[in-house]
Amino acid sequence: MKRLLYVFITFIIIFSIYGIREWQSSSEVHDKGNWIGTWTASMQSPFEDGVSHKGFENQTIRLIIHPQIAGKKMRIRLANTFGSAPLSIKQVHVAVSKNGSEIIPETDQQVTFGGEQEVTIAPGKKEFSDPISFEVNSQEELAVSLYVDDDTGPTTWHPHSMQNTYISSGNRVSDTNDSTFKKEEAWFWLDGVDVIPNPSVKGAIVVLGSSIANGNHSTLNANHRWPDFLAKRFQDTSDINMSVLNAGISANQIINSEPKKGENAFSRLNRDVFRQTGVKAVILHQGLNDIRHHPDYNPEKIIERMSEIINATHDQGLKIYGGTLTPFKGSGMYTSKGEKTRQEVNDWIRNSGEFDGVIDFDKTLRDPEDPERFLPKYDSGDHLHPNDAGYKIMAETVDLSYFKSF
Repeated sequence: MKRLLYVFITFIIIFSIYGIREWQSSSEVHDKGNWIGTWTASMQSPFEDGVSHKGFENQTIRLIIHPQIAGKKMRIRLANTFGSAPLSIKQVHVAVSKNGSEIIPETDQQVTFGGEQEVTIAPGKKEFSDPISFEVNSQEELAVSLYVDDDTGPTTWHPHSMQNTYISSGNRVSDTNDSTFKKEEAWFWLDGVDVIPNPSVKGAIVVLGSSIANGNHSTLNANHRWPDFLAKRFQDTSDINMSVLNAGISANQIINSEPKKGENAFSRLNRDVFRQTGVKAVILHQGLNDIRHHPDYNPEKIIERMSEIINATHDQGLKIYGGTLTPFKGSGMYTSKGEKTRQEVNDWIRNSGEFDGVIDFDKTLRDPEDPERFLPKYDSGDHLHPNDAGYKIMAETVDLSYFKSF
């Protein structure tokens, strides 16, 4: 009897140990499978001059980002996509931001990579950080501070960020005083932040676009891009909860793009859209720059490239929604031929049935009395980009019921 009792107790102990280990392993796998992107920026190659060409040496770069969904764990993704040499970052910290470059000291945490505080990223590669327990709130901005010691050379970056980044000499990753930092309107190396969110979050929508997605002419540091307003709409709903990731690049085109305008939308699909964490759907709003810069393009050329993007997206098992091209009469590159092309492309977007749904930005923003122009109350003044009110109404144009099934 005693022997049987001993065997039984031994079995319970062994089962408990291995059972706990199995549970822990399953929990870790569950965590790995539930990451969703809360923020992204599409990276570009460095310019031939200026800050991206010069790079950094013995400096701290503090990047301010606005998460679109909340979570209790987070990780960051650093990119050396367009670097020509290995990138060594000596130290990375994350904290809740307040008043520009200032941080809330008690929220400051070190970020590690494979258990190490330093990370070296090969040219053309990206690196995820280790997960950290960090309360990410979609109502608060985050400060990600990077310290580089050695000369980085030309840097991978996202210019025209519509958000100030703060740069200082020396290692100031935990410095709370903003008086030592100078401002630059660009993000460097940081191309993604993921969280493990509430289970009600079904995934991420990636907005593939150009300067209008990027939020050009919106209020600096205000997060008034239309994808920001769309994310806020999801946060305010009770039955649909999605993250919105902004893959907009200022001046980007879908067919041909010069280096300063980023790789064309089709070429960057895999990197900027399909590899985003937790992506379920895509909103495409591009083509107007191609029309403006290439008046010789016929509508079929634009439509052919849109069809290629649609097919590639469907091949990934993702839904894709098309945004109609917005008015541009009165802007510097307006032509009547370009306007005719825009109208024909918009007709195809609305009526071809190729997209899984249509978002009629043109109808929302145009002046009923002069439909080739912006309605004045939505015009930033350049007759090409919306103002804050225009970006807000764009977000309100999106039919959220498209995303109920995810």
